[in-house]
Amino acid sequence: MDVHIRVRRWVLWWLYASVVFGATAIANILGRDLTRRQERILLFLGVIYWVLGGLVSFACDSIRIEKPAPPPAETEMPKASSQKEWRAASTFLFPGGRKSILPPKY
Repeated sequence: MDVHIRVRRWVLWWLYASVVFGATAIANILGRDLTRRQERILLFLGVIYWVLGGLVSFACDSIRIEKPAPPPAETEMPKASSQKEWRAASTFLFPGGRKSILPPKY
């Protein structure tokens, strides 16, 4: 199953910032002597940050999951392009000295 996911650049920045802010919040919760209320406020702000990011991404259509376009219908190739390409023998010679680019036959 071939699926293309298109994500705008600012969504990735939002994700990176949320990881940094989340790591900071966890470090503060574990490293400091915060009250239960302060911990809940930190966690609530993190959840609000993620929800707002999701709503803005959805509203701006910033993340799209698309199926690839079907291949174009095969049509008969024109006769001119189906022929082999022709080049003159002089194309393979350097000007002056008449030395060939191709290796000798012997």
